[in-house]
Amino acid sequence: MHRFAGLLLATLAILASVPAIAGERTVNLQLENFSCPSCAFIVKRTLMEIPGVAACEVSYRERLARITFDDEKTSVAALTAATSELGFPSSPVN
Repeated sequence: MHRFAGLLLATLAILASVPAIAGERTVNLQLENFSCPSCAFIVKRTLMEIPGVAACEVSYRERLARITFDDEKTSVAALTAATSELGFPSSPVN
């Protein structure tokens, strides 16, 4: 029994020392008002400048942005606000 308790405590100590992947999320945003492939470039450049955004892919053809971000540094609301300010309103989709 004492061996099990010691093993349990050692395991918990190891798990507590491992940094968690804090709040990494991926969201897909459906974009409006795209008129040319340059729109995708503009949206991607703007989203990548937001603190907490780790990756961003934007498809002109699908009018879709796939964004990986740290939800402790930014939010879906901030991402959609950024695209809207550019003239490309967006909303989350699955």
